[in-house]
Amino acid sequence: MPQKPIRLTRRQMLIGAAGFTLALPVLPSLLVKTAYGADPVFARRPRLFWLATHHGGAHEDSMFPSPALATQSQQLFSDHSVKSGRLVASRDGTAAVVSAVLRADAAKLTDRLLERINVLRGIDIPFGIAHHKGGHLGNYGDNEGLVGEAVEARDNPRPTIDQFLAWSKTFYDDLSAIRERALVIGKDTISWGYSNPSASTGTIQNVRGVESSLELFNRLFLGSHAAQTPRPPVVDRVLESYKRLRNGNRRLSSADRQRLDDHMDRIGELQRKLVATLPASCAGFSPPTDDTLNHLEVDPSDAARHAQLYNEVVAAAFICGASRIAVLGTDTDNRFAPYAGDWHNEVAHEWLNPEKQALLVRAYQRIFENVFLDMAQRLYVEETPGTTYLDNSLLVWTQESGMSTHDPVSIPIVTAGSAAGFLKTGMSLDYRRVGNPNSKFDPQAHDYFLYAGLTYNQFLATVLQAMRVEPAEFERWGHKGYGYPIVTPPDFGILPFSKHYENTSSRYFQMASDVLPFLKA
Repeated sequence: MPQKPIRLTRRQMLIGAAGFTLALPVLPSLLVKTAYGADPVFARRPRLFWLATHHGGAHEDSMFPSPALATQSQQLFSDHSVKSGRLVASRDGTAAVVSAVLRADAAKLTDRLLERINVLRGIDIPFGIAHHKGGHLGNYGDNEGLVGEAVEARDNPRPTIDQFLAWSKTFYDDLSAIRERALVIGKDTISWGYSNPSASTGTIQNVRGVESSLELFNRLFLGSHAAQTPRPPVVDRVLESYKRLRNGNRRLSSADRQRLDDHMDRIGELQRKLVATLPASCAGFSPPTDDTLNHLEVDPSDAARHAQLYNEVVAAAFICGASRIAVLGTDTDNRFAPYAGDWHNEVAHEWLNPEKQALLVRAYQRIFENVFLDMAQRLYVEETPGTTYLDNSLLVWTQESGMSTHDPVSIPIVTAGSAAGFLKTGMSLDYRRVGNPNSKFDPQAHDYFLYAGLTYNQFLATVLQAMRVEPAEFERWGHKGYGYPIVTPPDFGILPFSKHYENTSSRYFQMASDVLPFLKA
């Protein structure tokens, strides 16, 4: 039987595996006399969950659905057609199989859930970014600077889109009930923002991730409804001293003035959190009885438990309205497919070795089933009649690179949810310029060819627009899309992107603020 979204009565509770309970959310459609239609106003505030994994290296034949599924074609340019098709799964015993990686127990990867998933192929970061973690969410400057273009990108960092959204007045037009603007989770440095985010000034700094699910829970819910006597705003206690020092001391350098501004901005955000009033649906939580810090073993079951404890808190925050953004960075491939040696050099960099490729596929399959799909299932709960929390969210899973480790060609992207009706779902999407001799890349892969497609800048712009942020708010430097615009020159190794993308004024960069083909609902 096809799985239906969970429908709960008002007396029921969602009970988390970590031992805390989640009260049902307030249902706005029941609190007003006017009946909402199919597109209720309150459902137009989508949520974003992003899972970023390293290192890449899964072979395209193992990662992506069969090209035969993409039966519909659209002529993007005279020499570049893109394709799409319905995403379907075959059965292998008790498993539903889209590809070797996108495989899970059929009770989890149901037809109904598959209808809410998209798989994108042919999205490239069009320069030799190599080792990076910031590229997932748009800070191309977070890389190791191995070639000239990567060094140039490092000199031009940008906030990642989670932080861009967290401080966007378009995305968060009402912060009164938001305890945390963005939940940054894990030890990987995938999130970056301004040192003074409210003013979008200062340096671009890493946003430290929370490594304890219990700490994450406490930040969101601890004492959220305890009776408190009104307290004078924290900002007021230091505001006059701040003004006297910042504006009255001629010896104060511009750098120190920026540091003072940054400090006051942090105090102001702390004050905002202290006075935020969480919705009634967030009340009554008891602290979890388990924590991610208890699950650090090199073991697939333990690794899954570690991630799911994070998922549980994030799902609670999304469902009750305490936050609408969460990003999880994980560099734990070897925990999902245990390997005693150096995973980076001996597995990821040996992706052409069949034995090592099998390890990569095993790791990513378990991450898909036990982390990404786990989060999708937690949100597959009815929010309004016929619409789930997953429908009103966008879940994204990205990897550091495509199948040639550290080479950002056809970066695997899996999404779930329509972002409150903005996106079409249930599709296999292929944006590559297949068959064109100028777009071939031979990564020494035994006659297997890669083809360039569309820019990652355009993918990020699509996500931002799905979050209801218009291009005028996120475009910079006179360029379309999101992320520093750059192309690797013709003489760089196996990534001659200039043969396809040409330069940053080319057709692919001019369309980088357009929603990707086929996706707009």
